[in-house]
Amino acid sequence: MESFENFIKNDPTGSLLKILVILSIFFVIIIFIAFYYDYSKNSKNELKLKILERAIKDLIEQFRSFELLFSDQKKILQDYKYTLDRLDQEISRLADSSQGDSNITNAIKMANDGKTIDEISELTGMTKEEIEPIIKFHGKN
Repeated sequence: MESFENFIKNDPTGSLLKILVILSIFFVIIIFIAFYYDYSKNSKNELKLKILERAIKDLIEQFRSFELLFSDQKKILQDYKYTLDRLDQEISRLADSSQGDSNITNAIKMANDGKTIDEISELTGMTKEEIEPIIKFHGKN
């Protein structure tokens, strides 16, 4: 402590100037270290952001491929539905053709003409439970 007092007493202006220069150099070094640390952190964060952006792009591409796949599956299911509807109609036609011009054929014709369940039931003698599916598949919407 005495050496510090002697240092200041001998040349107070020069000593103060030396202390200020030393403090300035110390602060410049601290600031440089802080900037370097901040730069290295930013570089690491930038790298992580690039990785995340790439991962998000990959996820978007996967979602698009799933969307296309689901769209294709929807088309296939619609084709199957159409085929099943046609098969159902063909089975009904074949069943009716084996019995001639039966009540079912008449009911289908009436359903196509837009007749109600009650009207078809009165004319064919069929029950309402038998007529409901015919209206559902062959009636006018």
